[in-house]
Amino acid sequence: MKTSVARLSILAAAFLIVIKMGTGWLTGSIAVWASLLDSTMDIFASLINYFAVRAASRPPDDDHAYGHGKAESLAGLFQAAVITLSGLFLIREAIKRMIQPHPTQSETIGVATMLIAIVVSFVLVSRLRRVANLTDSPALSADAVHFASDVWTNGGVLLALVLIYFTGWTIVDPIISIAISIYILASALSVGRESVDVLMDRRLPPEVDEQVAEIVSRFRSEGVLGFHDLRTRRSGSQKFIDLHLEVERDQTLEDAHAASVRVLRTIEAEIPRAKVQIHTDPV
Repeated sequence: MKTSVARLSILAAAFLIVIKMGTGWLTGSIAVWASLLDSTMDIFASLINYFAVRAASRPPDDDHAYGHGKAESLAGLFQAAVITLSGLFLIREAIKRMIQPHPTQSETIGVATMLIAIVVSFVLVSRLRRVANLTDSPALSADAVHFASDVWTNGGVLLALVLIYFTGWTIVDPIISIAISIYILASALSVGRESVDVLMDRRLPPEVDEQVAEIVSRFRSEGVLGFHDLRTRRSGSQKFIDLHLEVERDQTLEDAHAASVRVLRTIEAEIPRAKVQIHTDPV
């Protein structure tokens, strides 16, 4: 599922590049070229995502005992860098256009192109978000953020072309381009922060701790007293949960082991894509 939607994002980005390139030449709009550059960055980022998702799905091996899930976060970090560079480039070009104004033309063609681009981006974002939520994929989540920024980017270009067509205010073109660039930079910050959190083994949200505590409490009648030293982290779509389970000391080894296994299996069943390790401590 992840590989399929990653491939779809590549095809969508390629289609948008083709139509925006023609529109950019016809209109001469810096905002359209800004949107084209963003779509060009999209296809590079989507290609990286495609290979990262495939790499992350490989099973653990001798050199990567915890799997290859962090390949997705590396792809997300790369996307953040690409988005940042494209945003800074657009700001520079827009400032140059403000200093040396350039008239636009064929605005109606540009409007039609941007409407198509908005529809394509919106449909793709919906698909990416659905699969990202189903699989907890950082790479697809980053891709969804990237293409969501395209919806706003294309909308801004559409607004610029409409205003120019009805008012002739060419200054609107670079101003909206700068606004788009600022939004792109904010998106890059969000994607980059999430990727760094995963690469630095940031703990999972507090809700996971609460869910683990609630599950453990169900087994009190089986001699489970509680837990300590709970550690959580994430690698790609996989969640890793490590804890010390406190059991009554007067239990037999077999009973304590059986209770630990039941707790482990319940946590893995109720927390999607969780890999649990339990250390049993008689107390």
